[in-house]
Amino acid sequence: MAIESLHDGLYSEKSDVWSYGVLCWEVFSLGRVPYPGLDPVGVVELLDAGGRLQIPNNEACSQEIYSLMMSCWSESPDDRPVFSDLVSSVNALIRPLADYVSGLH
Repeated sequence: MAIESLHDGLYSEKSDVWSYGVLCWEVFSLGRVPYPGLDPVGVVELLDAGGRLQIPNNEACSQEIYSLMMSCWSESPDDRPVFSDLVSSVNALIRPLADYVSGLH
């Protein structure tokens, strides 16, 4: 949940972008639970201190994909991307993967 949602109960497209970043993290971590070992108060404290989810420890998540996730978790909602930009970024990142996968058949 976005910082502004946790503290002020504010929900917007920008808080949805934060959640999208967490969803991406769950996918690229192959289903791990976010913030393992932390209770809700611990998660808030981590986020308030500037902490974020770490890059998934596997080959599925490139640094470029993780950078995209991190942009979704900017503290200021105004600094987060809009979904139309995320679509363009994700398409650019997965296009080479699609070519690779289609070459496996």
